[in-house]
Amino acid sequence: MRRSRWLRRPEAILFLVLAGAIQGCPLILLGGGAAGGGAGVAYSKGEQEQVHAAPYDKVWEATLSALRTLNITVSETAKDQISAKAIGAKSDGTSVAASVLPVTKETTSVRIRIGTFGDRPASEQIQGEIAVVLKEAR
Repeated sequence: MRRSRWLRRPEAILFLVLAGAIQGCPLILLGGGAAGGGAGVAYSKGEQEQVHAAPYDKVWEATLSALRTLNITVSETAKDQISAKAIGAKSDGTSVAASVLPVTKETTSVRIRIGTFGDRPASEQIQGEIAVVLKEAR
């Protein structure tokens, strides 16, 4: 049985890896970096996801702190052992949603959506602030 020429090309492998990342595959998002303290990042369909190398409760508190620091008014929060969510708005009225999900005991995923269609730079700014808060808490 002969393999397609397309599957032997390096672009095909890259395509398959990126397709898995876009679908939210945690193994691809984490790569080998989570074990070493790094974090995986993905932006798909207007939502930016980053895996932080910290426990769930710490990341939740850091997320709320980051939203306050960036003058995002949080109007609703919900948290249990499985997930947490904060809903709010920027000063211009644009909606902000942050979802926090434990991945392992020492890694936690944060998903940010700004507005209806997403705002990548604003999402990255929030994720960056979460990372700063977590670093200061160590």
